[in-house]
Amino acid sequence: MRTPIIWINGPFGIAKATVARALNERLPGSFLFDPEEMGTALKKLTPKFTGSSQEHPMWIPLMLDALQYASKEADGPLIVPVTIADVARHRRLMSGLKDRGMTVHHFTLLPPSEVVQAGLRKQSDANMTSWDHSEVEQRMADFHSEQFATHISTGDQQPHTIAEQIGQHVGLNLRPPPSDPLRWLKALGGRR
Repeated sequence: MRTPIIWINGPFGIAKATVARALNERLPGSFLFDPEEMGTALKKLTPKFTGSSQEHPMWIPLMLDALQYASKEADGPLIVPVTIADVARHRRLMSGLKDRGMTVHHFTLLPPSEVVQAGLRKQSDANMTSWDHSEVEQRMADFHSEQFATHISTGDQQPHTIAEQIGQHVGLNLRPPPSDPLRWLKALGGRR
């Protein structure tokens, strides 16, 4: 039996991986599938390829094969945090998963644009971004389209709150969030 895929999409630098980890830690049997690993491998194993890993001609076929295999092996949902802003690439990937009989629950996290700009500045300082600042408005408009639904407005929400929204939408029972290990120290600080 294949497990469902929970795809967490959205702009760079908005804590998709943090939300995915929060969901993974509260969803028994789930598996956190990190597409960045495949992108890194493709870049290391392909001579002369210099583009974004998602532009590599083998990225989508390898993603489809890896997701299909992982879904057969996992005990619970696969959680996949990755930014896919290109409409054609997104359509091809989602169609390929559907053609293989896989169930995908796709969520796009939509933060305020100033959060995206701040995230891009951080990545640009670390030379990690593949978006030019001029692309932000177009990409955000793309993310608001129906193809990228279901949309979750992040605003000031915490990762565990977003994870709960995703769990409710998919119909999953999440464990309670872990308690804060420093709660006793914070309580002492509040008594002063």
